[in-house]
Amino acid sequence: MLRLPGDVKTKALIRYIVGESRNTPPLLNFMKNINKCLLCLVLVLFFTPVAFADYKTDIGYTALQALLGAGMPTGAGVKVMQVEAGGKGYAPNTTSSQFAGKTFRFPCAASISPSGHATWVGSIFYGAGSMAPGIRTITSYEAEPWMKSLFYPLVSAMPNGSRIVNQSWSGNGNNALQTGVILRLVDRQVQRKELIQIVAMGNGPGVNALLGSAYNVIAVGKCSGNLDYGSKPVDLVYGAGRVRPDVVASESTTSAAAPEVAATAALLVETGHKGALKCSRSSATIPGVGIVYNAERAATVKAALMAGADRVTRNSPGKGDVTGYRSIGHQSSNGLDERFGAGQVNVLNSYQIIAAGEQNSLEDGGANGGVIGLNGFDYDQAFGGYLNSNKIATYKFHATRDSKLAAALVWNMNVANDASVGTSLPNLNLELFDVTSQTISAFSSSTHDNTENIWVDLVAGHSYELIVKSGEANDFSWDYSLAWHISH
Repeated sequence: MLRLPGDVKTKALIRYIVGESRNTPPLLNFMKNINKCLLCLVLVLFFTPVAFADYKTDIGYTALQALLGAGMPTGAGVKVMQVEAGGKGYAPNTTSSQFAGKTFRFPCAASISPSGHATWVGSIFYGAGSMAPGIRTITSYEAEPWMKSLFYPLVSAMPNGSRIVNQSWSGNGNNALQTGVILRLVDRQVQRKELIQIVAMGNGPGVNALLGSAYNVIAVGKCSGNLDYGSKPVDLVYGAGRVRPDVVASESTTSAAAPEVAATAALLVETGHKGALKCSRSSATIPGVGIVYNAERAATVKAALMAGADRVTRNSPGKGDVTGYRSIGHQSSNGLDERFGAGQVNVLNSYQIIAAGEQNSLEDGGANGGVIGLNGFDYDQAFGGYLNSNKIATYKFHATRDSKLAAALVWNMNVANDASVGTSLPNLNLELFDVTSQTISAFSSSTHDNTENIWVDLVAGHSYELIVKSGEANDFSWDYSLAWHISH
């Protein structure tokens, strides 16, 4: 365990956070005094830098490489961040041959010495032997200065236009209020900047809420299921009981599992960006980031990772396996397993989802009456009934043989873009309706998660409708990403 340097003014900081003036929002007080007092955090490092077996076959990378050959994505053009809890020594060893040709940037104080943990994580994330060796620009942050950077200015440009950040650490703020503010700012960064945040859960039972208890991040566990799962109680918004992690990876530690998922996300972002004309119907221009197409949005990548995940695995020795998925006692109301989330990330499946492209619902004018393919996704920028947006979205398909459907519906927590950091979370549901038998085959309806998931058998010869529904009594307008994968 590593304790970051504290400050003798900790009690004063608590008063500042609570607000000496009742008319001053807590975040504003926090921002005004952020340079006076350090954020006092207890961070846990997942540091087991041992040689790891080839995980690439386990998670479908080798199969995708055989399928695409020279057309294999490498993460080229995707700028990333790496945040480490290493104190004065937090940065990877930039002189290592595995990082040749890469540009490292350091917005905060220089690292006194290379971090073995950071070097190990970087080797899996963007090193020459990783799944994303095409990543060339890496912004390296130490955890505490990175968290401070979230507070000012309120809307800041992403360092060097970064699209993905890997966070292989966990911890807590100095108190619950501080922790809650940090979680809100992290969620807002995902929502406002489309920054894909990959965060590691703890390797065993614990009480750390940072950063796995955030809503909009992609929380990663290890496939053995022996980890610190579930959100931690912080306040009325960030409570206990939500499913964390979202996915797991083929590693024996979460520090290694997270960069596996981060590298996978880089391949999906490159695919969605380069194949924009095929993969996306529209895009957004994000200040400090540039053009982000629907296929590479944070919620879309998260949905593709979850829908593409394997619920049963046969991994390399020593990694553990996903077994007993959604067995009694481990079933969540949003269709996941509390230990494994959606299961183990599968690069091939998730790539096929993004590469198949965006496909409209029936209500949004989908081709052929809303009929979808075996793989694909949809990003709906306005859903919920408000301002003539639809409250139901229908996606039709026909099962030509016995098969399996995995579908993930993802939407972001809304965090106000001001000092109040107020939050709101619409309630969405996901249903699979068997048109042939006129029965509901599956229904995912959680009132406190921001994903809904279906994993169900399909019957040959039956027609189906995958339906997104509003779970709110009042109309609203919000966006979501839906991804699906049908396997035979």
